[in-house]
Amino acid sequence: MSKWLDSHCHINGREYYDDLGSVLDNMVFSDVSKCMIVSLNTDEFDYSLKINHPDIEFKRSIGIYPEDVDKYSLEDFRPYYEKADAIGEIGLDYYWTKENISKQKEIFIEQMKIANSLNKPVIIHSREAMKDTYDILKEYRNRGVLHCYSGSKEMAREFVKLGYYISFAGVITFKNAKEPLEVAKNIPLDHMLIETDSPYLTPVPERGKRNEPANVVYTGRFICENLGIDENEFKDIINSNYDRLFGGK
Repeated sequence: MSKWLDSHCHINGREYYDDLGSVLDNMVFSDVSKCMIVSLNTDEFDYSLKINHPDIEFKRSIGIYPEDVDKYSLEDFRPYYEKADAIGEIGLDYYWTKENISKQKEIFIEQMKIANSLNKPVIIHSREAMKDTYDILKEYRNRGVLHCYSGSKEMAREFVKLGYYISFAGVITFKNAKEPLEVAKNIPLDHMLIETDSPYLTPVPERGKRNEPANVVYTGRFICENLGIDENEFKDIINSNYDRLFGGK
């Protein structure tokens, strides 16, 4: 029988330095057996390699985050791309600033090219930039996931047509967040993933606390309840999706 998984978390951050062991034990207690650790810099990736547990299958990614395109260079990251299971999170974010859009696009495209050359999947961050993100993904074809998806159901269908997965974080459980649930109802299950984006976006009923991978259970169960899906069937589906995208053991 399949267990739960977290397709995107940042437990390699300093928020977990003091109690990482307990966080991993909580994952096992909650039947979370797979986890993608996402690194935003090389120090985080080095630390992620030290995170291990006999009952959890970890995968690791690294990429230049859109808000960091003026902070890091591709040359700093290049030796790490080959070590990673995926490239990301990469993409576009116009929420905070639109002053460096051209630089964001340049670094995004270069990392898509690197992922293609290494035959590695991509983890995509896109906020208030869905059309530009779509255009780049369409041109530089790869396989990957739109993490913590925040776009419309119409755009989600277009990403699915490109072969991309749509991942839902704890936001889908929020009372006023109607659109993520509508998206979930309008995409095929074989293109769906779930995540925590820990330490952020803690789902109900733990909202307001630091997030951790064990909480992905709340997001998964919320989707099952609202889509009328058997929990074990849903776990089987998302495990197949995760393994198809990132590769199983």
